[in-house]
This record gives sequence, C-alpha cells and structure tokens, in this order.
Amino acid sequence: MDDTSIDGLAPVTVVRNGEIRAAGRRLDDIVVYDWGFRLNGRHHEQRSYVLLDDGFQINQPVIFPPAQQGWWYCDLVRVSGTDTEIVVDDLWIDVIVGPPDHPYRVLDLDEYAAAARDGALTPAEAADGLVRTQRFLDRRLNRRHETLRTWPDFPPETVTRLAALRFDRSWTRTTSPRHAPR
Repeated sequence: MDDTSIDGLAPVTVVRNGEIRAAGRRLDDIVVYDWGFRLNGRHHEQRSYVLLDDGFQINQPVIFPPAQQGWWYCDLVRVSGTDTEIVVDDLWIDVIVGPPDHPYRVLDLDEYAAAARDGALTPAEAADGLVRTQRFLDRRLNRRHETLRTWPDFPPETVTRLAALRFDRSWTRTTSPRHAPR
C-alpha cells in the first residue's frame, strides 16, 4: 500500500463518544478516521486509530505542546457496532506515550474507579477494562529485561502504514462535546 492507496481497506463509519460521525477505513484490526474540533476559537483536525483487538484508541494530539508533538494519547474504549459502523466510547483510563527513552504515564484511574463505584460501569465491565488496560500495557509498552530502549509493539506496524493514508475527510458533529478533546 503506498501513501495514498485505499485499495483493500474497508470503509467504515465511526461514531465517537456519541458526538461525532466520521468516515474511516479499516485494515485488519485497526480503524483509522479523521475528525475535527474547536478549541480556544481555533479549528483543529485530528487523526485517530482504533485498535479493535486491544480496545484502545490512539492518536498524536495536535494540541500537545511543541515539546510533546509526536507523542501518543491512548484511551481505553468500549467498541461496539457492526462491520460498517464502529461505535467508540471513552472509558476514562488514558495512557500518554512519549519516546521510548521516556516512561509512559497512566492517567485517570481515579475517574475510572468513580465510574465503577457510581454504576456507570458494571462490575464485569470494570474488570474487563482493567484486564484490557493491563494487556495493552504488556503487549505494547512494558519491557521485560530488554536493554534496548524501544517499545515492544508501539505504535503497531499497521498504524504506521495507515499514518500517510489519504481519504475524504468527512465528519459531522452530532451533539455538543462532553469534554475537551484529546
């Protein structure tokens, strides 16, 4: 696949947090889509990737400060839907991933605990989210005894292939944003 080819990619609609409908493409177990938002009076466009097998959504936030450009923001998400429409809902736990010589950060475990305590997650959903978070960290980021400073599998190779993909950016806002975009 060259940097502009969409051959072999299945079209899919992504519904992000019930707020945005976006045209995307699927390759293997990864969905890529572009979307936009306004922040501080400026319009921004963002590319996101849904790692279906991990239950995580990742992106390189366009609003990160210059020193953190190229870093990744990873969200634990609930993924549902069909082959043609993927519904992605943020589930509070986030991971910030910088360069391999920098430690990653896990964020918002307190918000996740509050959601579980307050009934926004069933006990089974809360347990599943913790298991998926640990699996994501172990599979993609945690090094065992390696001396090389690289991430074991991050970003996934398919994300790297999709990064230069060009396709029609088509997205609409369905409701007002619930929180600031990441």
